[in-house]
Amino acid sequence: MTRPSAGSFAVTLDTAIEESGLSLDRLQHHLAARGVRLSRSALSYWRRGRSQPERETSIAAVAQLESVLSLEPGTLTSRLGPKAPRGRWLGEPACRIERRRLWPQLRAFSAELKPPPDGQLSFWSIHDRMLLDEHGGERALQVRMVAEAAVDGVDRMMAYYQADSFLTAGPVYRCVRSARVGRVCVDRETGMVAAELRLERALALGEVTIVEYEIRFPPGSPTGHYHRRFTRPVAEYVCQVSFGSRVPRRVRSFEQRGLGGPEHPGSPLSAGATHTTTLALRDVRPGIYGTGWQW
Repeated sequence: MTRPSAGSFAVTLDTAIEESGLSLDRLQHHLAARGVRLSRSALSYWRRGRSQPERETSIAAVAQLESVLSLEPGTLTSRLGPKAPRGRWLGEPACRIERRRLWPQLRAFSAELKPPPDGQLSFWSIHDRMLLDEHGGERALQVRMVAEAAVDGVDRMMAYYQADSFLTAGPVYRCVRSARVGRVCVDRETGMVAAELRLERALALGEVTIVEYEIRFPPGSPTGHYHRRFTRPVAEYVCQVSFGSRVPRRVRSFEQRGLGGPEHPGSPLSAGATHTTTLALRDVRPGIYGTGWQW
């Protein structure tokens, strides 16, 4: 099957499940209490776009799902498209990594920030530019994101950053375009930063916006890498690192499936005369992608 589109049954169900905080086992239990027998694997396949409800009993189960997930009647059933073609898969199934697995320190901020469900925005492209100071420490991060609303009424997005070590002060958000900075939470001990970006206006389903911002960091220790963590696929990712006057001996791209997993080295990168490296990727799958260097 093709990847689920923005606003599809799979995306809407996945977003609703994540927002509810229910595991698939608990969801299955609640359905069973309503007389609906649905396997955990079926729920998993539905939310990932590998299959969709087609039989009358399955569609009836979807109506009960709407109730369990506190959705308006028809929220899910109205997004059921035509029956899927039979036979071999026509493409790769959708995939994702739960936000809490890539950002475990975010849990401490959840009560205050109440981040929206992951998946409300589908990103066409993300462009990061990390600027280092003369000592090799992080000076500023410039970000440009092209995003499409996967549901109606999207009015904010979250921006996460994880420093390698203790922060001497909180980072400052500036040069924000198409949004304004809302609440910002900083854990200087762990280096975790979470910021709320309020969009200029609520987006309708399928509407596209471009958000830009810059984070200015306090002076810190020299760093040896920069990466971005993706919970969902992104069509295009560009990562630039500007080293300033101090150029590393060796620079290489890398990727990881998840935190703590093995780091897979990629291609060597050249800083060139501008002392800036560029990593450009297409059809990025969930995981961690970035640039590492040795001084």
